[in-house]
Amino acid sequence: KKEQFDSIFEPEIHLALVKRGERRFTHKALLGALMISMYSEEPRFHQPHQLLIALMDIDSLITKWRYNHVMLVQRMLGSSQLGTGGSSGYQYLRSTLSERYKVFIDLFNMSTFLVPRNLIPPLTPQMRTTLRTHNLDVEEKIQRG
Repeated sequence: KKEQFDSIFEPEIHLALVKRGERRFTHKALLGALMISMYSEEPRFHQPHQLLIALMDIDSLITKWRYNHVMLVQRMLGSSQLGTGGSSGYQYLRSTLSERYKVFIDLFNMSTFLVPRNLIPPLTPQMRTTLRTHNLDVEEKIQRG
């Protein structure tokens, strides 16, 4: 969808996607995650990229747990009985397996925006310096306590 790509450059389009429930991240957070993903080979972005992967792993594990719970409920209570918490039981739980319930859906959908590595422009010397300087500033603050 063209709208998905346009939303990277147009915060208003991104906001419309958030309002429709198709995005959860703020525009700035999405751009940050895209930067981390695009430049994951850069040393400065190794750890942030690992964090993004870990968040997706957690989301996947939650989805697997939900699925296993749905199967358990169906085996124990059937598919037409009320749930123990007063919900519609199996039918309700089954509805929670949709994409809508993924916590980090934006991270899963970022592969929509990936381009071949050879088309990603290299970081400019100024960007590298800024990233390195920021890292040094944080280290100095930690050392000073």
